[in-house]
Amino acid sequence: MNYFIPDSNNQPQGPFNIEQLRARGITPDTLVYNEQLGNWTPAAQVPELATYLFGGAQNPMSLPNGGYQSCNQPPYPQYAPGMADNQMPQVAPKTWLVESILVTLFCCLPFGIVGIIKAASVDSKFRSGDYAGAQLASQEAGKWTKWGFFCGIGVSVLYLLLVLLGAVGSNL
Repeated sequence: MNYFIPDSNNQPQGPFNIEQLRARGITPDTLVYNEQLGNWTPAAQVPELATYLFGGAQNPMSLPNGGYQSCNQPPYPQYAPGMADNQMPQVAPKTWLVESILVTLFCCLPFGIVGIIKAASVDSKFRSGDYAGAQLASQEAGKWTKWGFFCGIGVSVLYLLLVLLGAVGSNL
């Protein structure tokens, strides 16, 4: 199919086939016309041009929210095996990332690192639709973070007891 495009003086040029339009470097906002369209139309709104020239691009202003997706909503529906559509989870499980980093820095390095690795996989599993996997990764991250915290506290208490025993023993 052939299309006309406006020149710099808004005068119709053409007709051009799709390859010629591509060579002219049209954009999704370039107005095009032919008899079937009836009116000047942005190229992105012509299915044949949008698919062939722009890979199916749409004018972002025709999309909800100007083409931007909310950071709070995943870009696709989240499904978990056995979930009905009305039971779709809207909130990702707790990641434990901040807690794992703090445990790594202040309490127990080995347990904290495992906690960070598990925590990092929670969000990616949730966004890929693996809600059960995200829940499991969250539970694992929480477990390793708590173990690291309590081991760190236990080692600190033992250290303080040994220091106090050493101070008392040296005074005798």
